[in-house]
Amino acid sequence: MIIKYDNIIPIVRVGFLFLLLILIVSCSKGKKDTSFFEPAEMLKEADELISKEQYEKAREILEDIRVRDTSRKFATIARLRIADTFFEDESYEEAAVEYESFLSVDTLHRYASYAQFKLAMCYFKRIKSVDVSYSWAKRALDEFEKLQYNYPRNPYLDIAEERIKVCKRILAEFELYVGRFYFNKGSFNAAVLRFNNILGTYPGSAHEPDALYYIGMSYKNLGQQDKAEEALKSLIEKYPAMDISGKAKEVLASILDNK
Repeated sequence: MIIKYDNIIPIVRVGFLFLLLILIVSCSKGKKDTSFFEPAEMLKEADELISKEQYEKAREILEDIRVRDTSRKFATIARLRIADTFFEDESYEEAAVEYESFLSVDTLHRYASYAQFKLAMCYFKRIKSVDVSYSWAKRALDEFEKLQYNYPRNPYLDIAEERIKVCKRILAEFELYVGRFYFNKGSFNAAVLRFNNILGTYPGSAHEPDALYYIGMSYKNLGQQDKAEEALKSLIEKYPAMDISGKAKEVLASILDNK
């Protein structure tokens, strides 16, 4: 039997091409199509994950948008939402970094006031007891005041104003706390500085009556009777109905008797 090789070669060639086609198809099935990119739909998916508290998965999607969106239209929102995932997860330090990063690039963005408000809240949320929260309250106050100054028409004005009052109350309370510490220690000059700081930096504070009383007592202990008399009289005139004014009257009477 004579084998005709000119008939075999075309058959082998067709078989080879068929196997190559199968290989290409199988490889393409195992490979994810990276050309498909719909950032708007991806943002919706990320929002759904955030609502379900699946923050890490949401961040993966948002980071993908941030990297791949060359138009920056969706990338900017994705960066902001990444910050939100950290905030919602109570990772306030990481959230603050992300909000600051957003503001450093997009200060005039339509959501910039939102980012500034959330940045302030990152510090406000970390306020706990008075003795350990001074730095957080101070930073929160600074950021809320930036919000008021940089974005005077922001939609968070009323909330920010209330938060500012809370921060000032905490800062005044801290000054009173430290002032009393110095007073009880007998460091009356240091105490006066702290109490005067309440009057000068946080005027009208709920702690002003106590500050005036302790200023009067500190000066009395320092032998500066005129200054003590001035502080105590101011307390009595401003807050005549308060119990602490009754104590001030007794001290003032003893000072006047000894003149």
